[in-house]
Amino acid sequence: DVRPVSFAPTPMPRSTRRTIHLPIALIALAMLSSGCRLGELFNGKSVATVEVFATHAGTPDGDKQFPDYGEGGTTRVFVNDMGWEVALGEIYVTQAKVEVVPCGAPKGTPIEMFWGPCPEDFVIEDDRITVPLGAVTVDDGEYCSLRLTVAPYIVDPGTERHIIPENPAVMGTSVYIVGVARQGEGNDMVEIPFEVITDEPLTVDLDISKLENNRPVKLEDENYPRPLTILKTYDTFFEGIDFATAGPADLKAAVFSAIELDTIVYNGSSV
Repeated sequence: DVRPVSFAPTPMPRSTRRTIHLPIALIALAMLSSGCRLGELFNGKSVATVEVFATHAGTPDGDKQFPDYGEGGTTRVFVNDMGWEVALGEIYVTQAKVEVVPCGAPKGTPIEMFWGPCPEDFVIEDDRITVPLGAVTVDDGEYCSLRLTVAPYIVDPGTERHIIPENPAVMGTSVYIVGVARQGEGNDMVEIPFEVITDEPLTVDLDISKLENNRPVKLEDENYPRPLTILKTYDTFFEGIDFATAGPADLKAAVFSAIELDTIVYNGSSV
């Protein structure tokens, strides 16, 4: 019987470029403040708190070095595998739900999202800046995946929420990307504006079965919350895309495929 603990972090004000780290003591206090969980601890049933963060960056190389595609507040520019220079002026991916899934289990335990759906802004923030999504207390054991749901950014106006998007048009979308693709030089340059704006949801299982020395994440006698960070690699969003011939459906499919296949989970609260 796994029941999420109710967490109540300090409301987060509107902001643009800042790193947000939830104090570990707050989560530990919340974990111990639950009467049900406290009873289980006293009865010898061991539990652990998992803390989940989100971030974005280009794909790291074999030495775990990250490319520099632009700093926070500037357009992200890179070249895809088809030779197109891709300049992304707006990138939002709304992470609406995360489940922590035990090995061999058909479903997991959802984390409590601290401020509801998170419309992560890949442009306004520097790459690798982390945003806390939420946390959950689960039984000790081995965990093989995080189940991430990307879904429309819909919030109750009266509730606290993540940093409010700079662009109000993000409301109601799951993915919101606006950019320009270029190929060639001088008078021969081809420039194609494009966008991927959709309210279609996407649920993906992110593998953590080999995250700890090629073994699943093992929660056992944890003294502190276990942090995990979800990294989306936006330079893979348009792999295989020839912008001269690709249509809107092709672009959306490429982005969704990249979120499913190229998203990486790291141990820790940073990458």
